[in-house]
Amino acid sequence: MSEQSYPLSQLAEMLQGRAQGEDVTITGVGSLDQAGNGQIAFVEKVELLPLAETSGASALIVPPNATVGHKPMIVTEDPRLAFSRVLEIFAPKPRCYEGIHPTAVVEAGVVLGSNVSIGAHAFVGENTILGDDVIIHPLAYVGHEAVIGNATAVHPQVYIGERVIIGARCIIHAGAAVGADGFGFAPTPEGHRKIHQIGTVIIEDDVEVGAHTTIDRATINATRIGQGTKMDDGVHVAHNVTIGRNCLLCGQVGIAGSTAIGDNVVMGGQAGINDHIKICDNVTLGGGCGVISDITEPGIYSGFPATKHSSAMRAEASVRRLPDLLREIRDLRRRVRELEELLDKDG
Repeated sequence: MSEQSYPLSQLAEMLQGRAQGEDVTITGVGSLDQAGNGQIAFVEKVELLPLAETSGASALIVPPNATVGHKPMIVTEDPRLAFSRVLEIFAPKPRCYEGIHPTAVVEAGVVLGSNVSIGAHAFVGENTILGDDVIIHPLAYVGHEAVIGNATAVHPQVYIGERVIIGARCIIHAGAAVGADGFGFAPTPEGHRKIHQIGTVIIEDDVEVGAHTTIDRATINATRIGQGTKMDDGVHVAHNVTIGRNCLLCGQVGIAGSTAIGDNVVMGGQAGINDHIKICDNVTLGGGCGVISDITEPGIYSGFPATKHSSAMRAEASVRRLPDLLREIRDLRRRVRELEELLDKDG
């Protein structure tokens, strides 16, 4: 729990907002339904203000169109952004070992920046380069000749393969594997012959990789993740894939090999992308959709195979009508038979 405290007026300045009401002291952050004394809560929509006014929070972060209530508040143009900054301000400081733990293995030729932390039973391979303020948490594995940029954190039980390059300010969450072999085999009469994956993975600055996410090394060149991209837990990125800048990949997204994804692409949970696909910038894929051909126009896509969301919804509405249509067809067939029987009787 954070031990910091700020007058509301000071916190408003830090958030680039405007304080309103009593200058209470804020000691932490809470949700609307559970916030207590000294905590500040987040109101994204004015419709939530009645609930906010009855909550236990000492102050609120509200949008500009919020009406004045009895609680102190910080008015800001972007309450969600302000709330994320408040969480950062009150977040507990990460605990890590100062320096190299006695049980860690650091092989020959490793270059260490300043203020590097390597935790218990971690392994760092030979000729690896770790930038300033890098944190290698306990039980993590960093292969030889890897490069990890300034202020990047590698969490416990992460695997970083040899020659992988990771930029600055990245977060690699627990259990992730970056640089394992891509899935490549050549069928032969004797069985499947392994195609050795001798490329690497390049992760640019400010990327976050979720827990148990896997990013496979390329066959020859590099699997690349663009700057600012964020991945949820359980995402799979196959070999030779390139992902652009500022993309969002939700849980259990799967991207098959040699696919190229543009900037600002959002993929809902369990979206699946076929191999050798190209997806342009500014595309949003709905959860569970399947992309089996190139997407060349920005927009929202869903369904299987993935199409423009409006078309997919019309198709889904038609599918839902099928039981009624089948009943109608059966009824029409019955009536036709009856008419045919009447005509036969009339000669």
